[in-house]
Amino acid sequence: MQFPPKNFESLRQFLTLLRQGDIKLDIGKKSLLALVVMVDNPDVVATSNIVELAKFVKISPASITRLSKLLGFKGYNYFRQIFKQSSHSKTDYYSQRAKDIVNEKPPTHKDLITSQLQSTITNVQQCIQRMDDKDLAEIIRLLAIKRQIFVFGHQQSSAIASIFRYGMSLIRRNVQLLGPTEHGIATAMGQMRQGDLLFIISSSPYSQLTVDIASIAAKQACTIIALTDSKLSPLHDYATHAINVATEGQYYTNALAANCILVESLLSLTAIELGQPAVDKLKQHENLLSQLNVNA
Repeated sequence: MQFPPKNFESLRQFLTLLRQGDIKLDIGKKSLLALVVMVDNPDVVATSNIVELAKFVKISPASITRLSKLLGFKGYNYFRQIFKQSSHSKTDYYSQRAKDIVNEKPPTHKDLITSQLQSTITNVQQCIQRMDDKDLAEIIRLLAIKRQIFVFGHQQSSAIASIFRYGMSLIRRNVQLLGPTEHGIATAMGQMRQGDLLFIISSSPYSQLTVDIASIAAKQACTIIALTDSKLSPLHDYATHAINVATEGQYYTNALAANCILVESLLSLTAIELGQPAVDKLKQHENLLSQLNVNA
């Protein structure tokens, strides 16, 4: 971990490691809580002077200066710069990735496809190697037994959410996709009850809407399964269980092929866990299709 953090994402990852105890730093409880509030509200930090921010995070301006220097910055103004950059970095995330693949143009078209295939294989293999058998078994059990499952993915991740919701609804009842509009999400989340399951998907640069939904679901005592890209993902702060699948590859968007493979595996494993009821549910679906004279 670079010190001081070079950008907002590095700072957020630093804070995660600090809260997990993976990094040791002589920081007081109030200052740590203030840093959490700052990272959760980057736009406030970016637009506030030190006095305004002190009121917002409820520590003194002197404490903010000490915190900035403790993190390796020369002072508050240098510290604030990475918050100012955060909104810009979110908006140019994809164009920067596109710039990289354009500059690293492969010798042939097939070379690019081969490279993308290899990165997908690597992403899946690393996920499997890091996955705990007992944790995976519990995830599958929860997907089979929970009364209600809500599924959410924003922007690019919405494609994975749709695949998961469709496949899961073929083998069990009460599977609902959140969205697609904010009012639709709010209405659906109003139906969430304690013990319901939220299957939520997000990778860097992590949609704030997705993080907010995970936070609300956690407050409502829902079980949360997160499909994300690393243990440094903000979804880990709320997830009951998490599956980490890297999204590395020569793409201008996140590489989602590995996510698709993991989702399809989860669907198959859930069908095995459900057993004959899953088969019966699929037969019921096929009979309906036959009566409607349409193909699956």
